[in-house]
Amino acid sequence: MIQGILSIIFFISFITSCNGFATNKDIKPYGLNLRCKIKPEHRDDFISVIKDRQRETLELEQASLQYCIGEDINDENTFYIHQQYLGEDGFAAHRESEGTKKWNEFKNTNPFAEGGEPVIEFFYTNLVPTKTAIRSAYCVHVELCIKHEYIDEFLQVIENNSNGSNNDEPLCLQYVYGESTSEPNKFIFHEEYEGKDGGKEGFDEHASAPHFKVWEEFAEKGPFTKDPVVHFFKSFSDG
Repeated sequence: MIQGILSIIFFISFITSCNGFATNKDIKPYGLNLRCKIKPEHRDDFISVIKDRQRETLELEQASLQYCIGEDINDENTFYIHQQYLGEDGFAAHRESEGTKKWNEFKNTNPFAEGGEPVIEFFYTNLVPTKTAIRSAYCVHVELCIKHEYIDEFLQVIENNSNGSNNDEPLCLQYVYGESTSEPNKFIFHEEYEGKDGGKEGFDEHASAPHFKVWEEFAEKGPFTKDPVVHFFKSFSDG
């Protein structure tokens, strides 16, 4: 109940600060997925810097929609970030913020493990702009590279999966995807689930849903140009 009230207050605050632009369905959310691995001795500094950046972004930047941070469920010090903004201009404004300077200062301390430098994918998401509060969830990042001859069928199957996940799964908090802005026929996903076992219950229900079975049948046809990339992580709560 309290979480629901806070979410309502958060959303109303967002609409007020954006003068109503949050409801403009003509502006597609511009998203990014980031992955990096931090040296153990830089872990605490990273978490402190990135959480401050998260809060400042959501509180001060009018075009910010979502800022999710989490850690790999199996690989300690591997972190994932998902962000959304009102269009590419919203992200451009984010890069000019004061918080970017602090992040760049941190990056100059050589905090990344060998081979763990940030890898970023940009994409326009498939859903209308929605302000999302900081929350704990069981999250999934996926990258799929699809053969050209399967694109039309893929889009039908994946939109069905998205609609079923967002509308019919009570433990699915979010299922968004979009095509990479840098590589045609490459699709980027961000998913969030809640429930028992840190939210894994929600993902397990998703994996047994009828719309997911349709996806599995499609995947068996061999539509990929590369092996799918799937990462699981748990996002941090606000605090």
